[in-house]
Amino acid sequence: MIRITGGKFRSRKLVTPETSLTKPTMDKVRLGVFNALGNDLSGLKVLDLFSGSGSYGFEALSRGAISVDFVDQTKFSKEAIKQNALTLGISSYEFHFNDVLSFLNETEKKYDLIFMDPPYKLDIIKDTLKLIDERDLLNQNGAIIVESEQEITFNEKCKDQRHYRYGLAHVYLLRK
Repeated sequence: MIRITGGKFRSRKLVTPETSLTKPTMDKVRLGVFNALGNDLSGLKVLDLFSGSGSYGFEALSRGAISVDFVDQTKFSKEAIKQNALTLGISSYEFHFNDVLSFLNETEKKYDLIFMDPPYKLDIIKDTLKLIDERDLLNQNGAIIVESEQEITFNEKCKDQRHYRYGLAHVYLLRK
């Protein structure tokens, strides 16, 4: 069980998918990420890729984001996100039961904030970032948060790149 760390849903519990295929982002990691982003996300459109329990997206909604698109291809994630949205009374979200790269190839939306937390064993981060850039899916002054088990060197043209370490997790904040 994990909790939302700030905003109007602070301390509310989130269910996590009942599978070993996902790894919920620890509360202290999300707290660090949102402290780096700034706690007020008013009016932002958010994309939560490889969403699992949806903890990043629900945290963003708690802090003022106006909408979140969750993308995951497991039924466990779909069920957990639906349950969490119901428990929190949230309707400003869409769940896309899809492969992340397929979704990115098909969507016509643009986002202010993109969270990317793929399973650590899945080597897909660079391909995902490349597709986000090629399709111009991140709004000007937008940010991408990448969580990985490994240290990564990014070639992306960003005005700001920051690296944070939380135990085994490497978290990157990339600003356009």
